[in-house]
Amino acid sequence: MLRRYIINEIRKVILSEKVKEDKKSGDTCPRATQDPVLNTKNRNKAIKQLGYGPANPAKPGDFWEEKAEMWDDIPVSEAKSMLCGNCAAFDISPKTLNCIEKGLEGGDANETGWDTIRAGKLGYCKMHHFKCAAKRTCDTWVTGGPIKK
Repeated sequence: MLRRYIINEIRKVILSEKVKEDKKSGDTCPRATQDPVLNTKNRNKAIKQLGYGPANPAKPGDFWEEKAEMWDDIPVSEAKSMLCGNCAAFDISPKTLNCIEKGLEGGDANETGWDTIRAGKLGYCKMHHFKCAAKRTCDTWVTGGPIKK
């Protein structure tokens, strides 16, 4: 438990530094919200190196059991509660959601960017720089989210 607490505190410090960097960039949108190739590259890196998933939240297989074991053998029910949607790096502020929507423009004429955002419960991971879904998680989950302002 102490190990997990220390790791979580270190992640919070790293995240706060990344948030400071984002604020320095001003009113511009995060690049990955506008560049689907960069977003996909960053997401795939999170899948391969950081255990981002499950691939299909409706059919997780043994994903949550493996996460529970990786997180110091916590109960599976606790692992299932540690989602991107409540991670301190998950940004669902109006500014960021507008950036995501802007980056999704030009798709299916019958579907807006907001339809996609709502369907996937999308936000932006400030730690790993990609659009992520609220029902997934990764190995670097940090308590205290989401970012709403």
